[in-house]
Amino acid sequence: MDFTLVNYSLKNFLPMVYDVTAQFLVEKKGYPKSLQHRDEADLKLIRQGLLLDKKTHHFIDVSSTGDIISAYDGSRFLSKDKISTIYPDNRWPLFDLFYKRFECDAEYPSYNDTPYFFFDSCFVSPVIPIIAKHMQSLSSSDPDYSNKCRSFYKDVLESFGFNFNPENYKARKGLFFPEMIKNTDLYIKKASPKLKDRLKELRDKGTKLVVITASHIDYTELLMTYAYGSDWRDYFDVVCCRARKPGFFTCSPHARPFFQWHDKEETVGIECVIELKSDQTFLEGHWTQVDKWIKCHAEKPGRVAYVGDSFKSDIVPTKLFSSWDLFAIVLEGKNFLREEREAKYNHVNKKPHLADSEGWGNFFGSVNQTTMTAGKLIAHADITMSDIETLASLEFDENFESGCFYDFDPY
Repeated sequence: MDFTLVNYSLKNFLPMVYDVTAQFLVEKKGYPKSLQHRDEADLKLIRQGLLLDKKTHHFIDVSSTGDIISAYDGSRFLSKDKISTIYPDNRWPLFDLFYKRFECDAEYPSYNDTPYFFFDSCFVSPVIPIIAKHMQSLSSSDPDYSNKCRSFYKDVLESFGFNFNPENYKARKGLFFPEMIKNTDLYIKKASPKLKDRLKELRDKGTKLVVITASHIDYTELLMTYAYGSDWRDYFDVVCCRARKPGFFTCSPHARPFFQWHDKEETVGIECVIELKSDQTFLEGHWTQVDKWIKCHAEKPGRVAYVGDSFKSDIVPTKLFSSWDLFAIVLEGKNFLREEREAKYNHVNKKPHLADSEGWGNFFGSVNQTTMTAGKLIAHADITMSDIETLASLEFDENFESGCFYDFDPY
């Protein structure tokens, strides 16, 4: 749901996540107030798909083969020569470990359990300039430098729990949920009439539409009601909340049953259900149960397409552990939108198309050296789009070459 069915206003949302994180660190952990002072240069460091090497304390962007494309020491850009002195052969030594855990972990690994941070969503990437700013204030020659960095990382992780713990919504605790509730209009965009009409049209034609979100029901209700209206459930056949991805795909079906949801006061499932039912809301569960329900109730045989944006929770596990097709939403594609498509079925343009970049450079890398995240898209996504609104322009009889970028050209 987040960043797929529901579009966030990133120009407001990313600074807000920065602000609530910095406020926690200053007020709860005693860090200097300078952490709360941000400018445009700070915001330019925010980008999904980056890594923080907790051994060297450098931010890095790696290629699909583990080579280091660019790196920062705090907010200082590192030259190629400097990178080669830190990482011999210009390769990230933890890449194989990262890649294995990225594709094989049944559940989302705790950031405390890994020697790196992977900034894979807009909920966590705004802390990049905060970490960079703090590291910049430390002296790398200090014998206690590494310990100070690790202590700060732990405090940043604690801020995630303080602000993003789903149970905080109901209790109005933390800083994030109260702000989202108070100023929903600043951070969430309304779904267009065209998209809403397309969803209705799909249902009228017999297509089964299921919401699968990791968000709890109360936060889902807030966002979907604002984006689609109080009748938002009428656009979908079944709603599944608290899906706890990637385990929704990677765990055993027996370990991930669905639970019936009864009322707004209930956020954790109690009554286990054997099968899904139309026009109802469920919690947790497993993809095989959704797949079975769709195929039993579809008016005619067909394939199931899943729309997702998270590399760890959606893009990789959907293709490795399920039989579904994948429509990937990549917000960075908005920087490379086509003015118009050349022909109805011409969705791929592989000519170099790199804009001058600020901060980290192109999210997708280049034709000769794709980023790790772009490599995952090419390997796993059947269609990559920049926005759920693009779904409204898809033709019902449209065919696609697997791996295509539908509404933008990254290269």
